[in-house]
Amino acid sequence: MRAVAHPTPAKLNSVADDLALALELADVADGISMERFRAHDLKIDAKPDLSPVTEADRAIETYVRERIGAERPDHSIIGEEFGVAGDRNATWRWVIDPIDGTRSFVRGNETWATLIALQRDGESVVGVASAPAMRLRFHATLGGGAFLNGRRIHVSKIAEISEALITHTAIRGFVVTKQAEQLVALAARCWDARGVGNSMSHLGVARGTADIGWTSRANLWDYAALKLIVTEAGGRFTDRSADDPVLGGTGISSNGLLHDLVLEAAGYPTEDPY
Repeated sequence: MRAVAHPTPAKLNSVADDLALALELADVADGISMERFRAHDLKIDAKPDLSPVTEADRAIETYVRERIGAERPDHSIIGEEFGVAGDRNATWRWVIDPIDGTRSFVRGNETWATLIALQRDGESVVGVASAPAMRLRFHATLGGGAFLNGRRIHVSKIAEISEALITHTAIRGFVVTKQAEQLVALAARCWDARGVGNSMSHLGVARGTADIGWTSRANLWDYAALKLIVTEAGGRFTDRSADDPVLGGTGISSNGLLHDLVLEAAGYPTEDPY
């Protein structure tokens, strides 16, 4: 009698199952972060690059790692605070940023989010971005569209740079990466510009409240979920996080109609190598 080949546990999980797990992880992460948000006794440390990390960052990532380890033991995990668990190049891997925008979190501003993505062979198939202080929950699945608080979203139809709103990360990052002149020159051509941080810049593009989003420098965990949400909302996302293995690289999102113009203004080739 011929033996029957059984699929691996990873293949038994549907995208719906993985999305449900990601949303459950975000629910718990929201509870952890909101309990410590604006707490007077919040514990804050400085990482080697002098960026802040809080007890909430660590608690969220610890929980997510433990839960994924139990629910998806054959998947690897990459997180901002604790690095890689398992094979970094595994077919299935979860990418976690427990609090994207920790500086905002520390100062009591609402523009931060927990970012959770599941990737297959390096491509995100599930993405969740939860901003509980703003009561915003975004999610997307590959080929399944992007949603905000359960309602489908789509990028804007602005086609003229003079009518566009550009959102971006802190000016200091653009100065450090020597992109400040390009940002200012591009912003001067736009209808308006706003500094709202990494997550809110790209999520604004996804929901159509912004037309261009520009992050000066970030890593895989900063973009994995956001890129899927933007592209499933009909936009484009240039991810250059692989430019530097430590510091990461630029992230540019748009409604698609303005993308090549923005890449040219930023000094990047319009045929995106990533």
